[in-house]
Amino acid sequence: MLYLLLEGHSSRAISDKLFLSEETTKTHVSAIIRAFGAKTRLQAVLAAGRYGYVKPSRPS
Repeated sequence: MLYLLLEGHSSRAISDKLFLSEETTKTHVSAIIRAFGAKTRLQAVLAAGRYGYVKPSRPS
């Protein structure tokens, strides 16, 4: 789910890709945001990169 957030997907798009309800997806996204001590999705994704949970990709 973190990688889908990194790619900028909406909660609805994430729920469709992972076969979850949108409410479940929103709950998990909120938990990710809280886990990184962030206030927004963007802050959570940036923190994930800073702590090494995701690696930036380079354009081909």
